[in-house]
Amino acid sequence: MVFTSPVFLFLFLPVTIGIYYCLKDSLRNWFLFIMSSLFYFYGEQKMLLLMYGIVLLNYLTALTLDYCQNKIVNARKKYLLRLGTVLICLTICLGLLWYFKYWTFSVKVFNKIALLFHSAYKLSVADKIVLPLGISFYTFHCLSYTFDVYHQKMKADKNLLNFMCYVLMFPQLVAGPIVRYIDIQKQFKKRHTSLIGFANGIRRFCFGLAKKVLIANTVAQSTDAVFALNANELAFSTAWLGAICYTLQIYFDFSGYSDMAIGLAALFGFKYKENFNYPYISKTAGEFWRRWHISLSTWLRDYVYIYMGGNRVAKWHYYSNILIVFLLSGLWHGANFTFVLWGLWYGIFICLESCYLKKFLQNKPYLAHFYTLFLIIFGWVMFRSVSVKYAAKYWGAMLGKNGFDILDFLCYSQNDVYLAVVFGIIFSVDWRPLYKKLVIGNSYCPKQFLTYKIAGYGIAIILYVVCVASIFSSAYNPFIYFRF
Repeated sequence: MVFTSPVFLFLFLPVTIGIYYCLKDSLRNWFLFIMSSLFYFYGEQKMLLLMYGIVLLNYLTALTLDYCQNKIVNARKKYLLRLGTVLICLTICLGLLWYFKYWTFSVKVFNKIALLFHSAYKLSVADKIVLPLGISFYTFHCLSYTFDVYHQKMKADKNLLNFMCYVLMFPQLVAGPIVRYIDIQKQFKKRHTSLIGFANGIRRFCFGLAKKVLIANTVAQSTDAVFALNANELAFSTAWLGAICYTLQIYFDFSGYSDMAIGLAALFGFKYKENFNYPYISKTAGEFWRRWHISLSTWLRDYVYIYMGGNRVAKWHYYSNILIVFLLSGLWHGANFTFVLWGLWYGIFICLESCYLKKFLQNKPYLAHFYTLFLIIFGWVMFRSVSVKYAAKYWGAMLGKNGFDILDFLCYSQNDVYLAVVFGIIFSVDWRPLYKKLVIGNSYCPKQFLTYKIAGYGIAIILYVVCVASIFSSAYNPFIYFRF
């Protein structure tokens, strides 16, 4: 079930909200757990027990870690038992993730390596393995909790319901953001709901819905049309149209989903951290990753990068840490060499920035922004391409290898696409400083502030109506990050 489906908008969500606010506080977590399970079951009937199993494994692992920490006196024995426990849990979780997501890819890589060494041994690819919905996200949710307990950043929660509800919460279950239990644990015990918070949640959801339906879905028409073409026949302008449209599509698709998730969580009294912070205004690759998919980049930073030594090591070790982290980031997104190289693409440029590039770009904001956008757009081409070979040929078309026809793109776009591109570019910019200046100015005026607030709610309602009309008139409605 996706947030933009009529079933969700007109049945699941209204029923869930209506019953939730009729229940006592003591029953609300139970209800959210049940409804979240139904939400997942609607789209993934066969793998619900797998998710329950991973959740239960991490719950029991955390309890075991706490027991060893509190009951075992011998320091060496305590260390070995706790380390062994967390390694078993990690192996099982990552093993399942590897099997479902990377087994076929691993077999193909092995066979290619065997062929290079002229080996007759060859692994057979199993029947198509169905990737469980949201497995990357709920596995990372569970492991973040287990790691935090292992490193004694928090105590294990003995309340299984709260932990199950945390992992299964339908706003972030299948496509993030990656919310950490340590950040919202207290909210499962007690959370505050208010009319203002509820209204802000609706507004945030509507704006996220508009990002997805009115911008991402619209530019996707040209993206799909262009990337379906033979890369050798791509004209200069058409190649850039496809690249720009996909750059906008993936941002407004994923950030729109994150906005909807944050807004939905607010309807039930939960506060999630931001997952995007206008990444396309960045002036370096490093800044881009501090603004893009923040929950994933901070997860990799805190649970991988720092424990490999971070930047408190020799230069060569620091660079290798960066490359490994971004290699893992690429692999997390999918089992394909295009994702691996996409991750390494950023790792290499962040290393270059650390060497001299960042210093060179300092005090050159326009050049820095142009460089970063160039880097991002070319990176998304690799991300979107079906193969590395196709991406290389696509890059060639963008650089004029197939000629500089500047009007060919007209065959692959319409007026609604141009409009979506314009609005996409406008809303990729952070206008908050200007908004604060207009609303607050030099002195706070409650009447002016209230006017802007009401206007914001009014615009949200209008956008919702337009989005619903668009949803019923269009068959295209998937979320890109559902396949990760």
